[in-house]
Amino acid sequence: MRRRMAQHPNAVSFNEARRVLEAFGWALSHVHGSHHVFKRGSSRLVVPLKRPHVRSVYVKQILEATTSGGGEGGSNDEA
Repeated sequence: MRRRMAQHPNAVSFNEARRVLEAFGWALSHVHGSHHVFKRGSSRLVVPLKRPHVRSVYVKQILEATTSGGGEGGSNDEA
C-alpha cells in the first residue's frame, strides 16, 4: 500500500493512511476537530481528515515517517 501511496499521493483515503501508519507502529493518540494526532514514542504526526482524500503534503509526511530510516517501524513496503 505504501508503494501505491507514493505513486498516487493525491488519491489516498484517510483509512488507507491510517492503516499504513498503524502497520508501522503509529497509534491514534487523540482527535481535535478534523485533526487526527498519531504518536509513536515521542514522535507526533497530525493528519487532517478531509474528504475524499488526504492532501498530498500529508501523504508525503506519512511516507517519510514510515520508511526504514523513519524510526522504529522498519521496512514494510507492502503494508
